[in-house]
Amino acid sequence: MAFNFSIIPKDNSKQALRLRRFFEALAIYILNISISYFAYWAGIMDLQALYGFWIIILAINIILYILFRTGLNLWMSDPSLTFIQMCAANLVVMYGIYYIYEIRGFLLSMYIVILLFGIFRLYTRQFLFVSAFALLTYGIDIFLLNIFHPQAINPKIESFQWFGIAIVLISVSLIGGKISSIRRELNVSRKKLQSSLTVIREMAIHDDLTGFYNRSHLMDLIESENNRSVRTGSIFSLVMMDIDKFKKINDTHGHQTGDQVLRTFAAVIRSILRKTDFCGRYGGEEFLIVLTQTDLQAAKLFAERIRDCVENSFFPDLGPDSRVTVSIGLAEHRTQEDIEKTISRADEFLYKAKKGGRNRVECSD
Repeated sequence: MAFNFSIIPKDNSKQALRLRRFFEALAIYILNISISYFAYWAGIMDLQALYGFWIIILAINIILYILFRTGLNLWMSDPSLTFIQMCAANLVVMYGIYYIYEIRGFLLSMYIVILLFGIFRLYTRQFLFVSAFALLTYGIDIFLLNIFHPQAINPKIESFQWFGIAIVLISVSLIGGKISSIRRELNVSRKKLQSSLTVIREMAIHDDLTGFYNRSHLMDLIESENNRSVRTGSIFSLVMMDIDKFKKINDTHGHQTGDQVLRTFAAVIRSILRKTDFCGRYGGEEFLIVLTQTDLQAAKLFAERIRDCVENSFFPDLGPDSRVTVSIGLAEHRTQEDIEKTISRADEFLYKAKKGGRNRVECSD
């Protein structure tokens, strides 16, 4: 069995996106590793603390990658693990502040970077939780430094600095929460817009009464089928249909009943069509079907089936004693023939079916 493994999954786009964001965060960790090395080089951080710093970063990222790659993150309320990653980063900063307390002013800026990481995912409340966790870890750092390295800190200055950081983190949390909220609203609006555009596109190409393609889009599809026929030599046939005495139905029963007859007729046709065929409302009570990969003889069998199904279908709005019939003209598309000519031939045979007594199929022999 071949071993097939990829660092980023290729079969799940959402998981792939989460992992790409994870690697972006990992890149920031790597930058922090380089900072820690320079701190060691400058004599600010001892070797044991340096190794501990690297081990913590490595352990955090290995655990996170396993959670993402195994799909365990999908069982959590936030599959992106944004909140967890931000809290883990706070612990890394806490470690750094304790062991490199000489430059803790610089390390405090990392809290802002951590909050920015959640700007696309977290709510204001979650931002405030992360800020509270950051303040707690920093408070623990100050407490431990006061015990083990009292010469390194001034309690009053540290209290002032802690309060100042609290103001900054709360401010950033409120701003980040607002930005995140705006982003979510924009995302909802975008989805609504996409849905509306889909509806508009469907309305633009479909007849709203029958659900079949409108004439304009139908002609585009026929032209595409014609181009395919030119390229590959494939054949197709056209079925031109007209509901018999439809004007009488409208005059006798009213236009609303006529519309319902069209809907029922369309449902009958739709139940017969193959997936490769397509039908459009050509005009009024006329419909045109394109039968792909179908010669004239097969098209004739199909048309006879349509005629029989329509004749034997029940149209409830017309009453139990009424029936609807359809006349059909067929034409097989000829090589290099203009598509308008093929449609014209199908229309001529439809006219012949009407003149021949209706409820019949006509085509060339």
